[in-house]
Amino acid sequence: MENPPRPVTGYPAPNPNGHPYQAPPPPLSQPYHYPPYYQGAPPPYPNRRATFFRTILIVTVAFFVIFGSILLIFWLVVRPRLPEFEMSSLSVSNFSANQSHVTGTWDARFHATNPNKKMSVSYYDVVSYIFFKSDYLTRTQIAPFKQETRTETDLTAKFSIIDSYVDTKLVNDINAERARSTLTFNVKLEAIAGFRYGGWRTRRRLIRVWCNNVPVNVTSSSGSGSMVGGPRQCRVGM
Repeated sequence: MENPPRPVTGYPAPNPNGHPYQAPPPPLSQPYHYPPYYQGAPPPYPNRRATFFRTILIVTVAFFVIFGSILLIFWLVVRPRLPEFEMSSLSVSNFSANQSHVTGTWDARFHATNPNKKMSVSYYDVVSYIFFKSDYLTRTQIAPFKQETRTETDLTAKFSIIDSYVDTKLVNDINAERARSTLTFNVKLEAIAGFRYGGWRTRRRLIRVWCNNVPVNVTSSSGSGSMVGGPRQCRVGM
């Protein structure tokens, strides 16, 4: 029995598809693509610090918007207004200025009005001052008081100085103006004011009242006189 013929070594085995060689084997694996953030792009997870600051910013803006809205609503409902003051009268007696000394007694009367319809006002540590131009002369304390809504209050203040030392220039200015039978004084009032609306109270604030250029007709013989020109409206600020 004859042995079957053996294929010649060194040549590829015949391909049943008709090609002389076999197809190359498929690659072992696909090439690995690195994530984009390895190439300089931002990481896929959020930046925690940026998120934190963004949240703080949003909360802060929201707080101011809400707080501003509350203030606006409160203002529209209450419509707060500053008190109004006027000087009803001012008189001086026994006034003299010579040899760098000033003596005199003043009586002042203020008229205070609370124009608010829904807020009461309380005044504490009320102090009033007398100036000649910008030079301080004397001061006095006024009793605390309270004003309910839409009410008016009359205040009195008495000032007195005896041989108070002042600058010679001030004495000369006083006597030069007094020669025209009129002295002009500036009266100031300060107080700590607190506003109240129902059970809600504001923080106490310093209120200032300026009654400037108040003319007083002072006679040369007696050194006495009173305010001329009728009541004067005063400027109020906080």
